[in-house]
Amino acid sequence: MITLDQVSKSFQNNSGEFKAIDAVTFTIQDHERFGIIGESGAGKSTLLRFINALETPDEGAVMVDGKNIHQLNKSALRLYQKQVAMIFQEFNLLNNKTVEENIRLPLELHAYPETIPMETVLDFVGLRDKRGQYPKDLSGGQKQRVGIARALITRPKILLCDEPTSALDLGTTKEIVDVLKKAHDTFGMTIVLVTHELEVIKELCTRAAILENGMLTDVIKIEPPKNKKSYSSYRKRALEVLSHGSD
Repeated sequence: MITLDQVSKSFQNNSGEFKAIDAVTFTIQDHERFGIIGESGAGKSTLLRFINALETPDEGAVMVDGKNIHQLNKSALRLYQKQVAMIFQEFNLLNNKTVEENIRLPLELHAYPETIPMETVLDFVGLRDKRGQYPKDLSGGQKQRVGIARALITRPKILLCDEPTSALDLGTTKEIVDVLKKAHDTFGMTIVLVTHELEVIKELCTRAAILENGMLTDVIKIEPPKNKKSYSSYRKRALEVLSHGSD
């Protein structure tokens, strides 16, 4: 279980200090597919960086399985971070490495107690015939499949997805969502997805937190929309598209 308890974070910009995250609290259950949504600048990616301990909140706590991850010693923190994998918007592939070499990269950097065999993970994302190719030879969807395979090969307990479909067209987005669903069904990890794309949240997640200007406005159960309307705010649109109530 992941609990963000009254977490806050401020940063400096040209105008001075601003609060990126303001006293946010919510809980993500084990094996859940959980979304974090909001417009650009709402603070979504900062929350992800709290969960993988790349960013420390100024106030509040991030608890995973009852432990405050920002109070772990270096050894315990390394063990925790090896249980967390991440998928990025811009794929983050090394252009001078093949598909297989990019997927294998985490295993070259760290030792993992249990991994997925290369043949298995290549088949899982449908890239067996691309294993010797380089990123320049791949489509956007294929590059993201490499990113997913690279994340899955370590058998993570938590999979963080930072706008994983924002650089993709509609058809390719659906393919990537289907791969992530299959990964969740097969390997059972907790998935935390950050995006502003409401349709992706609706297709993939069972609950979602809505952020506005660094503040949590709602945590909702995902339900199909009953009708289409015009909306005066992102929050109202999100509530109507994804749910008919909060939880």
